[in-house]
Amino acid sequence: MVMRNRARASRPGFTLVEVLVASVILAILVVGIGFFFGHIIRQSDVMDDKTRALELAREGLENMRTVSMDTIGNGTIGPEVVDKFSRYLIVSSPFPSLSVARLVQCRVVWTGANGPDTLSLSTVF
Repeated sequence: MVMRNRARASRPGFTLVEVLVASVILAILVVGIGFFFGHIIRQSDVMDDKTRALELAREGLENMRTVSMDTIGNGTIGPEVVDKFSRYLIVSSPFPSLSVARLVQCRVVWTGANGPDTLSLSTVF
């Protein structure tokens, strides 16, 4: 009987407890890495949306440069829908002493990975 226990103890290999502990540690690592990559992909989508919104806002303001401000009254122009983005141009006259000057705000609204979002640029013409 003593010989049988010594033979079993000297065999190489892992016990069931060691295999289970290693499996749990590996599972925790894999889940953590999965959450990390999921977060990175979501943040990449958010940055792509913000970059596209900034391009649309700049384009909207550049389009307004070609228009004579005398022909444009105060108010909101839009929405102009491009993909999932809506662009609004808001024209106002905040300077009473300068009747030809216009404050133009370009606001882009969209729903992205983190929910509804807005980007706004403004300039004076």
